Amino acid sequence: MAHGKHSSRGFTLIAALLVLVLLSGVAVGLLFMVSNESRMSGNGLENDQAFYAAESGMEKLTADLSALYTAYMVPSNAQIQNLSTNPPSPSMVGNVTYNEAITYATNAQGNPLASWNTISAGSNQGLYAEIVPMTLSVNALRPEGAFVNMTRQVEIALIPVFQFGVFCGYDCSYFAGPNFGFAGRVHTNGNLFLAAGADLVFTDKVGAFQQIITDRLENGWSTGAGYGGTIYASTTASGCVLGMPPVFPPPTGANCKTLPGAATIPGDASWSGGYPTIAGAANGLFPGISSGTFNGYLANSTTGVTNLQLPFVQNSCTSNPPPCTDPIQIIRKPQPGESPTSALGSSRMYNKAQIRILLADTQLELHPERGLVGDGQDVQFTTAAGAATSAAINPGVNLFNTGGGLVAGPMPYAMAQVGVNSWIAPSGYPGWTKYPLLGELTTAGLPANGMGAWIRVEYLNNANPPVWVGITTDWLGYGFTRQYNQAPTGPAGTGPTATKPGADPYDPDAILILQQMAPGAASPVTVNGAYPINFYDAREGEMRDNANGCAVNGIMNAVELNVGNLGLWLAGKAPYAGDVGTTVNYLQDNGYILYYSDHRGLLPDPNPTNGGGIAGGVITGESGLEDVVNSGQPLTSTTPNGTLEPATYYGYSPEDVDQNGFLDNWGGKNIGYGFGVNTNTAPPNPYLTIPGCATTGLANMVSGGRHVLKLVAGGMSAAGVSYLPILPPAAACAFTLTTDCGGFTVASENPVYVQGDYNSGAVDTFWGGGSNNAIHSAASIVADSVTLLSNIDKWPTPANGWTDLNSLQNPTTLNSRPATTTYYRMAVSGGKNIPFPQPGFGGVANDFGTDGGLHNFLRLLENWGNGSVLNYNGSLVNMYYSEYNTGTFKCCTVVYGAPRRDFYFDTLFLNPNNLPPGTPMFQDIVNLSYHQNYTPQ
Repeated sequence: MAHGKHSSRGFTLIAALLVLVLLSGVAVGLLFMVSNESRMSGNGLENDQAFYAAESGMEKLTADLSALYTAYMVPSNAQIQNLSTNPPSPSMVGNVTYNEAITYATNAQGNPLASWNTISAGSNQGLYAEIVPMTLSVNALRPEGAFVNMTRQVEIALIPVFQFGVFCGYDCSYFAGPNFGFAGRVHTNGNLFLAAGADLVFTDKVGAFQQIITDRLENGWSTGAGYGGTIYASTTASGCVLGMPPVFPPPTGANCKTLPGAATIPGDASWSGGYPTIAGAANGLFPGISSGTFNGYLANSTTGVTNLQLPFVQNSCTSNPPPCTDPIQIIRKPQPGESPTSALGSSRMYNKAQIRILLADTQLELHPERGLVGDGQDVQFTTAAGAATSAAINPGVNLFNTGGGLVAGPMPYAMAQVGVNSWIAPSGYPGWTKYPLLGELTTAGLPANGMGAWIRVEYLNNANPPVWVGITTDWLGYGFTRQYNQAPTGPAGTGPTATKPGADPYDPDAILILQQMAPGAASPVTVNGAYPINFYDAREGEMRDNANGCAVNGIMNAVELNVGNLGLWLAGKAPYAGDVGTTVNYLQDNGYILYYSDHRGLLPDPNPTNGGGIAGGVITGESGLEDVVNSGQPLTSTTPNGTLEPATYYGYSPEDVDQNGFLDNWGGKNIGYGFGVNTNTAPPNPYLTIPGCATTGLANMVSGGRHVLKLVAGGMSAAGVSYLPILPPAAACAFTLTTDCGGFTVASENPVYVQGDYNSGAVDTFWGGGSNNAIHSAASIVADSVTLLSNIDKWPTPANGWTDLNSLQNPTTLNSRPATTTYYRMAVSGGKNIPFPQPGFGGVANDFGTDGGLHNFLRLLENWGNGSVLNYNGSLVNMYYSEYNTGTFKCCTVVYGAPRRDFYFDTLFLNPNNLPPGTPMFQDIVNLSYHQNYTPQ
């Protein structure tokens, strides 16, 4: 027994030791496992932090690149590469070491290489653009060695705006009563209001950055009352096919869908029940409707639509409080000290142009950005005793009197002789018996020497580097006076016919026309034998759509540009052979850009301007005539209330077209002086009338900001060749989708009026989907606003069509201003008025308070409801509000009668070679791919 006990004690000790060893092993294993898991967890955290740091760096680099292209359309290589040296701060991502890079192909100057191609992704997929492919890479390294490499492929796309059938920088609306369709893509940075009196047809993508609304107009009117038509939208390219008005058969087919309107709310709209952000609600089903039912062809920001801006705008004044940059700065003259290569300066049409026509009350105001120019080409309209009162006429120029005889000698600038031929003394300026009709009065009084305003014409030549050359005396030397009440519709040599006027019978060679012969005046014209070119614009003259009379606000003074003669001058053809027109630089823009500015009568703006931080006290190009809505006044009121209309759903007043927060009504102070009316009341009242519109209104000087550019003689020959400037050699030009004739763009900070056929005519076969065989220019107009005036039907005593005299004889009698069928072929970028809620007083049309809608974007002043057809082919673009012609939209009692609209999108613009020179471009950055690179670095 003793032996057994001894043996048991030894076994127990060994077993205990074995258990202890086993437990120690388990403990060591547990400790190892815990340590390993802790180390692995730490490594995972480091990797996660590195990943998110790299992702943060990539997003910041992408955002910085987008911001750079927002500020500069074409940033330099140095500006782009500098972005990679500005990663996220340590306070955001911790202790991370970044290595960033942006790579791309470069041109000979070392800057990003752009090429024309189609956009490969995003809401603008399929449009042609100047594309710069770029690769963005971001490496993020943590202190413990965790490393992540991210790579993103992007496209920088500069999109020409005229590739859109319709583009709106603000809200956009359709509500035509008759059938209406306009092909091409539709894009708005705001809301899109859709209504139809009959059929409304869209043939391509329709996109709104904000909301799509079908149950009300933009003034709040319910579309359930009077707008029971059908809205058709495509689900593929050309899914809906337009018919020929007035037949316009409803489109059918699987790729053409209808949008329920006010009868089914919300239907396919993205919003209903009120103006977005103020009332109503979003349609939660719209993203699925957009991507499913409409295959992305009806979309808003929830399904990929982006906000497209000009490079200098930086999201415009609608989202930024003043000071901000108003998009209208694209047509403004620069102010002193502005660099032409800055983001704003390089976008101005003034700096892109090859020809400039400038008028102003003082020599310095002609070109404030460069001071006085001493080349003798700043010419003043003089009237002082002993001073030159006329322009010399170039040798060999054809000047004919009314009897057809040649006229020799100088051409005088017209002066008024008070008491003769309806001339009156300007109110507030007693003692003056003569004053210049082409000059202007100011609130400070006439200049001591009685002299008038200034003019300068200049062009950019082909020197290296190109140089601006003044040619004012050269152009004036071809004459500047036309026959009384007869605007030319053809260039020199076309001659008048019994049914259509041709070149002017007095100065057929004139390129610029500043005045007209007085009725019954002797030839040659004497200093008192000519009148200004005045006409009446009822939209501007009348506060409401009722017959008030001849308000001084509506009497416009025009400078006429004979674009047919300009084309001959540029081509060096007779009668301009040997002149300098052939040396105008056209290579940089594949054509010509002509810039126009007329500051006569403009007063300094006392308020700050949304245009690069301009303080008050300078002339900006704005008319200062904002007191136009007055919704608290009765329907028949002709007296502004002098207070800024309250802000509406936009967050700013519908009268505040420049969005600076002030009522700019100072332009009404001097507007009546030239007609013997004192409009400098409290508040200023430009709606005061004069008794003799066709006498006093015809003969006297326009003393305020009512000066415009009128384009004449821009039609097409019987052989189907446009009179507009065409690049040499025009004889070999075949305007198709693959070859081009170059282009001609008119940019004006003043309103532009187009009289008669322009760049087209009845022989142009694009109407109704023809073959586009006519030889025409790639034309555009970029202006404060654009108004169309119809052809004169016969010469010299027209019965139908626009004449200036008839507009003054019948300022508010619409039926006495009959239109004729006219053809226009050009892209148009112009302004509109700010919509506002329909006022409470009765007696107004359903659409009063709207901006007129897309169908009325091209302004009209005649009765087109007499069977006349308005034929238009081009692209319609609204980037800003009108700040010179500020009258509200109104129809159809005294302003105009609606035409049959044969509107077509010019599909030639889809080829970059066929775009008008200086076409504005929007930038968009498209993300193509995004991934983590696991390749060891």
